[in-house]
Amino acid sequence: MDSAPVIEDLQPLLASPELRVVVDSVRDYAIFLLDINGTVLSWNPGAQRIKGYAPQEIIGQSFTRFYTPEDRARGRPFELLAEAVREGRSEEEGWRVRNDGTRFWADVVISAIRGSGGQVRGFVKVTRDLTDRLRAEEQLRQGEERLRLMIGSVREYAIFMLDPQGRVATWNAGAAALKGYEASEIIGQHISRFYRPEDLPAQKAERELGIAAETGRFEEEAWRVRKDGSRFWANVVLSAVRNASGELIGFTKVTRDMTDRMRADEQIRERARQQSLLADLGLHALRTPELPKVIEEAVRTVRQTLELDEVRVLRAGEEKPPGATSVSIHASTVGAPPYGELAVWGAPGSRELGFLQAVANVIAAAVGRAQVEDQLRSAERKAVEEREKTGRANEALRERDEFISVAAHELRTPVTALTLKLQSLERAVNIREAKPGRLEGAIRQTDRLARLIDRLLDVSHIAQQGLRMSREKFDLAALVRQVVDDFRDPAAQAGTALELEIDEPVEGVWDRLRIEQVLVNILSNALKYGAGKPVSLRVESDPDGVRVTVADRGIGIAAGDAGRLFGKFQRAASIRHYGGMGLGLYITRHIVEAHGGTITVESEQGQGSTFVVELPRFPPAEAAAGEPAEGARA
Repeated sequence: MDSAPVIEDLQPLLASPELRVVVDSVRDYAIFLLDINGTVLSWNPGAQRIKGYAPQEIIGQSFTRFYTPEDRARGRPFELLAEAVREGRSEEEGWRVRNDGTRFWADVVISAIRGSGGQVRGFVKVTRDLTDRLRAEEQLRQGEERLRLMIGSVREYAIFMLDPQGRVATWNAGAAALKGYEASEIIGQHISRFYRPEDLPAQKAERELGIAAETGRFEEEAWRVRKDGSRFWANVVLSAVRNASGELIGFTKVTRDMTDRMRADEQIRERARQQSLLADLGLHALRTPELPKVIEEAVRTVRQTLELDEVRVLRAGEEKPPGATSVSIHASTVGAPPYGELAVWGAPGSRELGFLQAVANVIAAAVGRAQVEDQLRSAERKAVEEREKTGRANEALRERDEFISVAAHELRTPVTALTLKLQSLERAVNIREAKPGRLEGAIRQTDRLARLIDRLLDVSHIAQQGLRMSREKFDLAALVRQVVDDFRDPAAQAGTALELEIDEPVEGVWDRLRIEQVLVNILSNALKYGAGKPVSLRVESDPDGVRVTVADRGIGIAAGDAGRLFGKFQRAASIRHYGGMGLGLYITRHIVEAHGGTITVESEQGQGSTFVVELPRFPPAEAAAGEPAEGARA
């Protein structure tokens, strides 16, 4: 068809300045003219923006360029032109193609332009890009599909729709699993089917729908009923659904089975109640000394708490009656416990058995406490008796020590007088030449008796008031030499060599007579038990103290005897072979300790003994402050 007449007919329309301004100002729509054959005659800025062609590229070209190859192959462009000729306009939504080959979703309206005679002279085509809307609709559709699939796959929740009257409109897998109905059985039914028979007269379902419609939402936890008639504790949320104009179009209902949680909560509350009752029972047991009253309260607590038919506490050895369930009373007691089991009737469950065992443990603790209290009372009676015995024994010891002290003082006077007379007789009459052995023997025996009396007096002082020191400053080295010289003759007679190793001088503050007594006691023991073998004495000193070591190579001391050697009247050797009362080392230890020092012994039987005395050079301040003035003697 020749397009020249058509162009001429459309020329006034193309040349209209008013229309041109309007068309050119539109950028969201592609608005252009086609001749009767579909050739592009005009091109507005909106067409250029949407389709990507500049005017010089597309004017004079067929409008079929805008269609997909599939549409062109089936003649769709000209079908739309024919429809516009026939109907006056055609419209469709579909894919169109831009200049760069990309596709967009378009809403296309083609309107026929007729001449004065009514014949079609061309077309005006308006195209709008709806790609964004299509994508949004597709996303919405996909979202709705995902939501539908998600709700349909949820099995932990019953999620379904109701119409405005409360009839079931949708049904997911969770609803089928929870309530027991298949979709075909329940869709179209009223939700009152899920309520208990006792809820129906009060129209509970209708009331909840009304609350949701009025406020937008209703929620509660309550009993609901399954298809098989069983009940479950449900959390229910009912929400109103309205359209854009606010009209109520239905409800969503979400139901969750909370039976396990409800039972767990009940168990927790019951356990807390039982714990509280156990605590009260324990306090009662602590405050009640009478065991029968504790048993009575325990039985009452079990009976009221567990609502059992009968509760009894069986004595130890008592046979459990038929039909009873029992738990043991494990009392940690000395001897046979008075009770053995807590028996109940009424088939308690495992949790109730735990409570029963806890009550039995309270009874066991009360039984143990009662027996411990009996033992304590018995022990207190024995302790009183022992204290009385100890008091009597101490009194006897005190009387003995007083007797020894008095006896020693009484003996000292005649012994001293006898010694003086014997010495005077020795000087006045030259009897030594006639019978020297007898007179010297008598003098030795009186000296021995005097030393024994002195030791008894020392023991008496130690027992009654402790040794009192009379300290003075002197050279210990000189005192040691003096004592060793005094022992030279007895040592020579016993065939014992005395070896002395000493630093000079060794000055300090001590009680001279008491330290001499210590040296004499240790050396005399060394000569007694190490006769015939060398005895060594070594004195070492430093700025703070002195160490005196006396070692013999005699009979030694058994390992079991060394620990008791410094006790009163203690001996390591048989009295049949070695004389003495076992007081020398006892007195020596007290003298050394009164100076703030120590005395120890190392020995091996048959290999000799080594005694070590360690003394501080100066007394502790508190010891010196409590002693008498120099020259005083206890």
